[in-house]
Amino acid sequence: MTFNDYLQELTFPFRNLGTSVAVITFFLLLKLSLAAGLLGIWLLVMVLPAFMRYLVLVAQARARGKEAGPPGIEYFSLVGNGWTLFPFVHAFIVGQAYVWVNAEFGTGSAAMFALIVAAVVPAMMAVLVITQSPAQSLNPQALWTLRRETGNDYWYAPITLLLAFLLTPLTGVLPNFVVQIAELYLLVSFYAVTGAITRERNLIDEVDIDEPVERDPGAQVADLQKQRTAVLNHAYGFVSRGNREGGLSHVYGWLMKDPDPVAGWPWFFTQMLKWENSEHALWFAQEYIHWLLARNEQVAAVKVMLRCRLLNERFRPRAEDLEAAVRAAESSGNAELAEALQRL
Repeated sequence: MTFNDYLQELTFPFRNLGTSVAVITFFLLLKLSLAAGLLGIWLLVMVLPAFMRYLVLVAQARARGKEAGPPGIEYFSLVGNGWTLFPFVHAFIVGQAYVWVNAEFGTGSAAMFALIVAAVVPAMMAVLVITQSPAQSLNPQALWTLRRETGNDYWYAPITLLLAFLLTPLTGVLPNFVVQIAELYLLVSFYAVTGAITRERNLIDEVDIDEPVERDPGAQVADLQKQRTAVLNHAYGFVSRGNREGGLSHVYGWLMKDPDPVAGWPWFFTQMLKWENSEHALWFAQEYIHWLLARNEQVAAVKVMLRCRLLNERFRPRAEDLEAAVRAAESSGNAELAEALQRL
């Protein structure tokens, strides 16, 4: 990323009309929430998650070199895409840590802590956007990998975050609303830059699947196969970069909305068995077996366990599923499997 490229991302919210309108709208909604008394608390509960989701949308869009679309009504819901709200957890952790450092060690140490936070937070946000995994966004190894992969481009994001902090002292010089809206713009710029630093190295993949208005059954089956293949390829991208949790979570997320999960689960399991490292299929199989046992599909669960034990005789289901797995093996007349599971 050249300095001119950085300036393009820094000014993205100003140059993009839709983003400018969104920032102004969120600013007015936040001001209304703060001035509305008890009603304002309810408004904040609706507006803050929507704004956080929009910031994540901006980062995703810029990671793919696209303009961010306008926030939809679904952004104001507290359910669905919970990972997009995880930056609240980041903010809470950082805020509490800052208060503690300031109280225990003084202002100088708190300022140093703020600089460290500014250096680390962009990696947390970028990993969250790429993997959609809150756990990975707190994983030091994942954060270091992101920092290494983005090279010197990475430092443009902390610089942008510090620019937003530097506006605070101007509150006594400029009108409050001017400083506040400028801070909102720079916050959006920060997310735009955070997404952009991953773009050159293609750290995030995009799968665009056009949905025809009308499709015959054969086309629907072919389209579903295409979508599953795209999800699997995306997951493999995560796994190949050492992020198995993120890759498998991507597949689990898809299976929650798969039109035919009964066929989807065995399809993904079979395809993962073909990967160069079939160990990942065994981790997937634990979740697959959990799903089968929850549906009381004991025979199918036993077949999956037997297939996995051919690859690794030490394979076992998740700890909470072990008793149910033993019962399934006994009910299916496979006493040998039941005994083997009890010995593990």
